[in-house]
Amino acid sequence: MGTSYSLVFRRYAPFATFGGGFEGDNRTEPSTSLTATARTIGIVGFSPGSVGPLSTSSSGTAFSGAGAFVKNLLGKHISKVMGSVSVKTSTLERVRFTAQTAGANPMVPFAPDIDTYVDFDAVFSKSIIEINGVVRGDDFPNAEVFVLDAKGNATLMFAFATDGNQTTGPMTRLAGDHSGQSLGPFRSSIPIDSAGTFRRSRRHNHR
Repeated sequence: MGTSYSLVFRRYAPFATFGGGFEGDNRTEPSTSLTATARTIGIVGFSPGSVGPLSTSSSGTAFSGAGAFVKNLLGKHISKVMGSVSVKTSTLERVRFTAQTAGANPMVPFAPDIDTYVDFDAVFSKSIIEINGVVRGDDFPNAEVFVLDAKGNATLMFAFATDGNQTTGPMTRLAGDHSGQSLGPFRSSIPIDSAGTFRRSRRHNHR
């Protein structure tokens, strides 16, 4: 069973603007669409016996708090998202790893990072993948975690909604990496066919 999968974890601002006028993601629901925007994005490929490297990205932001002219003048800026993967186990029966991303508002000098850690554990059998994990880090903004099979079928694993204020949240919630702060656990049993494809296509494309 050599089918590959992808773990995707993202942080998105559920506001049209936040932090005093910076462009947010303007969606309050989690999404498994790869076209949905997010402040930080981390993707890790994995399969029985293998954990791939982490790829990171961001949808970027613009400042719209001073009108269209200033927004166009300043343009869109993309955050440089850093990340790493620490592999604990990598066998044909099980993979365990921690993936981490950190990215800050690229338009604010010395802005604190949005820090996210995903502790991920997948156990493979002939007809099912048992997945367990915990999401840690800053409790602002929202978070979503989902898994894709090789055909792009998605299963949403985890959703977190911040109670932080859209204006003060970035200032009060992001200082420090909060690696010891749990945003919550996730657990799922995903049925698969003989090719390793998810038996039920669960596309949570809210946007």
